[in-house]
Amino acid sequence: MRIKYFSGVFLAFMLLFMINVSNASAHAYIVNSNPSENESLDEAPKKASIEYNEKIQSGFAVFNVTNSAGEKVDKGNVEVNNKTLSVDLQGNLKDDVYTMEWRVVSADGHSISGLVPFSIGELPEGVELPKQQYTADTSSMVSVSINKVFLYTGLSVFMGLVLFYLVWFRPDALEQKVRIRSKRVAAAALTLIGISLLSFIIIQTQVNAGVSFFRAWSPSLLIETLKSTKEGTIWAIQMLLYIVLLLAVIYVFKKGELLKRRLWILPLISFIGIVVCKAFIGHPSSSPYETVAILMDFFHLTAASIWLGGIIVTIFLLKEGIFAKEGQQHDVYWNTLQSYSLWALFTVAVLAISGAVNGSLLIPDFHSLVSTTYGITLLVKIGIFVLMIGFGAYHLVSRTLLSRQKFYKKTIIIEMVLGVLLLVITSVFTQLQTPTLPIDQPFYGEAEIDYNENLSLTVSPKKTGIQNQYEVTLFDNDRDPLEDPEQITIELKQGDQETSFALEKAEDGKYTSNNLQLNKPGKWEVTVHLLFKNLDSYDIPFEFNVR
Repeated sequence: MRIKYFSGVFLAFMLLFMINVSNASAHAYIVNSNPSENESLDEAPKKASIEYNEKIQSGFAVFNVTNSAGEKVDKGNVEVNNKTLSVDLQGNLKDDVYTMEWRVVSADGHSISGLVPFSIGELPEGVELPKQQYTADTSSMVSVSINKVFLYTGLSVFMGLVLFYLVWFRPDALEQKVRIRSKRVAAAALTLIGISLLSFIIIQTQVNAGVSFFRAWSPSLLIETLKSTKEGTIWAIQMLLYIVLLLAVIYVFKKGELLKRRLWILPLISFIGIVVCKAFIGHPSSSPYETVAILMDFFHLTAASIWLGGIIVTIFLLKEGIFAKEGQQHDVYWNTLQSYSLWALFTVAVLAISGAVNGSLLIPDFHSLVSTTYGITLLVKIGIFVLMIGFGAYHLVSRTLLSRQKFYKKTIIIEMVLGVLLLVITSVFTQLQTPTLPIDQPFYGEAEIDYNENLSLTVSPKKTGIQNQYEVTLFDNDRDPLEDPEQITIELKQGDQETSFALEKAEDGKYTSNNLQLNKPGKWEVTVHLLFKNLDSYDIPFEFNVR
């Protein structure tokens, strides 16, 4: 029963930790391109560009523009500027079908690729443009998952060990068996962290270049990761901190005075440095609220390490005290656990707050929470998380406040079942795509001008930085077109910025215009001004949001 208890608790808490900091597969996606998908141009453009929803990294960026024969027609001067990938095109491009083939590493370290087709001039009869393609690299999912299991387990165990000696564990003397176990715990934690850090640079290169794990060992690819990606820079800093951590821990155990708090200060500082670096890698760096997201990720990871590492280390180092009804071992175990419990309550609160903030940054709206696989799975995990907290609180209150001397076999079995359930859910959840903001759809609105007179406004595609078409339709209650007005103008307003332009007749009852005035995201106020021949005038207001 003891072995089952220890293994069950370890698995349950480790898996719960993995859930709270899981690496869901959110990736950058295209929000705008020039030329746009399947656009037919009368003249050849001088430059091709693609804009993404988040920042992209300069390393491993590929952007080729080819004709229908597969020949390159760009100048090869690929440029990355914040969220935009661009390349100059050769002059005098012939009428043909062209494809923008791209591959980038997004701010969160994920590699994505795809193609955007367009054409110049009239296409021969029967020729069709290919569809836009988008591919997120999934070849490294297994290696990434294993790497994170090693890292998170090592971080939680080491954090638990440091705080065990710094704060919670206060005996009169240190037993030899606890000293030996502590050495084993430290060795295991440092080994897991070391393996994770050493393999990370290979795995990240595998992700960046889209190659196999063994091909990622290429010196040229590794050097490009180190020199031109954020992950490479952070990895170098983490390795220096890991060396300091390793030497500091060796010194602590060589001195043999584990109960001296000052000896654990340097290991703690270097360890916190590794955790800070970790917070700069992954989804927080792709958030529009990057600083807040990174800070919350650091708090989340630190709190999870304290909570889970504390219970794991305490159970392993003082396991005899769990089932002892009285005596020194019983007292030391429960006194240590009681000191830890105050920290646990605080860290659970931090976990809840930071998890809620991070969740709000990853899940754009309530509909995504309740309608996507990622959101529904998250809700299920939150429910299991609450159940496990409830069982933990029951054990603590029952034992410490009510002084009940029993071993809680049934509730421990339930916790073990929850741990298995979490294992199943986690194996699915860590591979799920996080919800993304829905791509803006063209705006359409209708309004009444006067009795039996109506107006509709369409803005398409409702994107910044490109030509948008404004279409106004005038119709009666039977949807028949109205008499032509003398003039139709549209006024666009956002803050202090205000502009207006006239529309031209396209057909009976329909008036259009194209312009570039929709130049930045946010809320736009639109007013359609109508002036009729009898000098009657109307101002019809609309508003819409642009991402």
